[in-house]
Parts: sequence; structure tokens; C-alpha cells
Amino acid sequence: MQHAVYMYDITHVIIDNLQFMMGQEKLNTDRFAAHDYMVGAFRKFATDNNRYVTVVIHPRKEDDHKELQTSSIFGSAKASQEADNVLILQDRKLVTGPGKRHLQVAKHRFDGDVGVFSLELNKPCLSFASSKCKQKVKKLSNAKKTESSKLSKETPANNKR
Repeated sequence: MQHAVYMYDITHVIIDNLQFMMGQEKLNTDRFAAHDYMVGAFRKFATDNNRYVTVVIHPRKEDDHKELQTSSIFGSAKASQEADNVLILQDRKLVTGPGKRHLQVAKHRFDGDVGVFSLELNKPCLSFASSKCKQKVKKLSNAKKTESSKLSKETPANNKR
């Protein structure tokens, strides 16, 4: 990562996912100790280099009917303690159809604002967005269509000199 900062001036590193990166082989040390060491190393890198590090950590297996909490993070508490922000993707499975997804801000170190944002699938973009964001996109695209139709009416199609 240090090389990437020097050569390419990266500002954000995403580790997806920590459990896969650690590997499946038997470690000589305790798995949780290795997990803590890696989290600490990422935190030190981010602080020393003034960079962002996002680490994806899958939750431990829990009851499907319960929402995930900060304590659901795999490993020890070090990952959530070291983090500036903790985001949890909640997936509520429904009996009648596809589940509802929510992004929960479980920790925000700098101003403490936490909350839940509903996410909806935007199929044309193959991405998730909040409901409010989706409405803003519709308004913006409608405004652009209206503006472009006004411009095409104002500009003569065959302007010959």
C-alpha cells in the first residue's frame, strides 16, 4: 500500500474482504490475534499516510431474524473500536418477496450522527441508492430533458448564411 501511495498517490484503499485476505490455512498464532494485528496495521497506515482505508468484514453467523449490530462483526471488538465509521448492510428477508435492504450507520466518530437509510435497486445502473436519491435523479433527468427541448426549439435547425 505504501508503494501505491508513493507511485500513484492513492487516497482510498478498499480491502474486500478481511477474512479472505487472512486465508484459510492454520495460523501458528490465534486467528483473533492475527485479525487484531491486521486491523491495527490498516489503522496505522491510514493515520500515518493521511489516507482512507475501508475494510469489508463479514458478520459472524447469527439468527436470520435479528438485525446485525456492531457486535456482529467477525473477530474481536478491535475492528469496531479502531474504525472511524461502521456501516452495516442490513438485509431483511420477506416471506412474500425480495427483502428490503438498509444501510445502517452504526458508528460515526467525528459528529456522532447515526441512522438508517433505505436502499432500492436501480436496475438500469445495477446499483443501490436511497429512495430520496432516486427521486432526485428523476427530477434532475426530467429537468435536463425539459432544458434540452427548450434549447432545441430556440435554436433554428437550418441556420444558413
